[in-house]
Amino acid sequence: MSSVWAELKRRNVVKVAIAYAVVGWLLIEISSTILPTFEAPQWAVQTVTFVIILGFPLALIFAWAFELTPEGLKKEKDVDRTESITHVTGRKLDFVIISVLVLAVIYLGFDKFVLDPAGDTELAAITSEGGAEQSDEAASEGAAAKSIAVLAFDDLSPEGDQEYFSDGVSEEILNSLAQIPDLHVTSRSSAFSYKGKGVDIRTVAKQLGVANVLEGSVRKSGNRVRITAQLIDAGTDAHLWSETYDRDLEDIFALQDEISAAIVNALTDRLGLVVEASPRAISAANIDAHEAYLRGQHLLSQNTSASATSAIREFENAVALDPDYALAYAGLAMAVLGSSFTNPEIIARAQPHVEKAMALDPTLAEAHAAKGLWLVRQTLWDDALVSLRRAIEINPNYVIVYVWMGDVFDFDLGRYGEAFEMRSAAMRLDPLSIPTIVRYQQALIQKNELEEAARELEKIASIYPHVYAYREGTRTSRNGNLANAVLGSLEALRIDPEFTRVKEGLTYHLANLGLGDEALTMSQRPRAVVFSYLGRTRDAVAIAETYVEELPDWTLARHDLGLTLAGAGDYARAGPILEELWQESGGIISKRSDWIQPISAAALIAVRREADENADVDDLLMAMRDNVRRYREAGIVGDGRTFGVDFEEGLAEYLSGNREKGLAQLDQATKDGVFIPPNEVYLQALYDDPGFAPIMARQEARQVREREKVLAVVCDNNPYEAVWQPAEETCDEFFASSVN
Repeated sequence: MSSVWAELKRRNVVKVAIAYAVVGWLLIEISSTILPTFEAPQWAVQTVTFVIILGFPLALIFAWAFELTPEGLKKEKDVDRTESITHVTGRKLDFVIISVLVLAVIYLGFDKFVLDPAGDTELAAITSEGGAEQSDEAASEGAAAKSIAVLAFDDLSPEGDQEYFSDGVSEEILNSLAQIPDLHVTSRSSAFSYKGKGVDIRTVAKQLGVANVLEGSVRKSGNRVRITAQLIDAGTDAHLWSETYDRDLEDIFALQDEISAAIVNALTDRLGLVVEASPRAISAANIDAHEAYLRGQHLLSQNTSASATSAIREFENAVALDPDYALAYAGLAMAVLGSSFTNPEIIARAQPHVEKAMALDPTLAEAHAAKGLWLVRQTLWDDALVSLRRAIEINPNYVIVYVWMGDVFDFDLGRYGEAFEMRSAAMRLDPLSIPTIVRYQQALIQKNELEEAARELEKIASIYPHVYAYREGTRTSRNGNLANAVLGSLEALRIDPEFTRVKEGLTYHLANLGLGDEALTMSQRPRAVVFSYLGRTRDAVAIAETYVEELPDWTLARHDLGLTLAGAGDYARAGPILEELWQESGGIISKRSDWIQPISAAALIAVRREADENADVDDLLMAMRDNVRRYREAGIVGDGRTFGVDFEEGLAEYLSGNREKGLAQLDQATKDGVFIPPNEVYLQALYDDPGFAPIMARQEARQVREREKVLAVVCDNNPYEAVWQPAEETCDEFFASSVN
């Protein structure tokens, strides 16, 4: 063995191995550093490494079999030992090894002290960016960390007939959690919108903007109930807490409190919640009364006239079974206030229930909400707002109260900035509720924030496609693109033929387009304004009179009659009605007041001037201008279809004698798409003004253009044939005009 080793050394095989290894290692290190700089692919570095490793045994074999001599390379067996110069070659190899080792030391120093700091800087930058992103993400999560959505618990009862009960259990847990000031709890309507749709938890949490989700099930059989609940971290799908409870039904209130307390305990340390006392459910003395209340709530949420009537019966049953059940009295009052009775009947029927709820439990948010809504029905706005605000103080997550307050500020008081604040608050709590998102989206449209309106609408595109189609048509109808509103409404009806509430808007739109037959057949009982748009003045008056006869206490019916009579030139009958409404309004004009709107203020001005051309109309003009001021302060420009701030200000300026300024603003209003009523006697002076002629001509041209857009879609292979089709003669005329 020693002789073999001696021969390997003599032939310089060992030194070749060392030299090859050192050189190969240096080449591999340099290639792995340099090649990526030139964006060489990873396989290039791998190839260099493979070739060097493959060459190592070949180099050893070559060193053993050959020798370098002064005459050149020869096979080792052909070289005389006395003439061998392997010792000289060995010294050269020593020099090569030493030189390469020196180069290796230089390279290592360069890599450590020159290349690495740059790399570390780049890495630090990347890490910093990543850390910033993580911090931003953490901050974003932190903003929503104290948040939870309580999904509708599944009904696992043997007969599958306890949905109202399972909904009630989950809703009452939700309401208990909503009592915690620092915890954001998504509203019932948004959280329950996923019922039966099998949407995964992360998607639910993302759409609702929450960090935690509670889900569960209820199995009710006879006098026993089993409730299973689990609290989930939406970001990780980790179960923070879960439990199953088996109880007698009489223990349901204590059980709901126990579940709520367990959830709060699970969240307290995690979210840093400050909870002075565990939330408690509102209990009834009688379990049957409680079940009747739950059935009433379940029916009320269905939002139909039939279900509302049935809900009233269930609430009445609840208070009969438990005369001290404050929550049931509040529910009964709100069900009555939302019914289709006449206003005097509603006020009278709801009063004792409101008073009873307040007397039994003045700390109950629902009692204050019922009282606020009752006061709204009596147009006692300031008192109503006091009660509604108190309801929110008790329960900051009480979404419907924000909606009601927004309506009062918007439609009745014209406090548009405060109205938008209420719309925004409701959206944060209830991002998937139809009433909430429709109001908020409409507010954004009126502020001309169309992109934000589109983003909000996208949230409900897959959940409520019929509502999405309808509201998207509305959003894209700005600037006089009325065909979009018509086609969007038709698409909504195609998706859901039961979505009949869009028909009223369609009636107005079709009348604006001059499609009279279609407009009048779209609604069973069109309002008078539809006939006015079509120039059918006598029919308009007759319809308005009929509504007042049927509903003499309905302010809107009286308003329509006064305005229609003024439009027909019957100032003698219109005057007293409009003056009475003006007095009832308290001198306020707002967006859709049942008393005096900007257009009815113009009618009353004409009525007064007809009786006395020097009549005092400053109060009306001042109110019109003040309404415009409030619009502009709130950033509202109009919807580009049915109303616009330029139109209202232009009308006020024109009627006050500022003809040029008034016409200029009316001109801008029609450019923005606002529809100016074309057949009203009280606007005759404006119609007769030569400066108004090009304005009306533009409106008429737009009417033709938008009508043809609609007919081009529905007169040939009508995609909406199952729910609506135009009159045959309408399409005949359209085709004839297209040929010509």
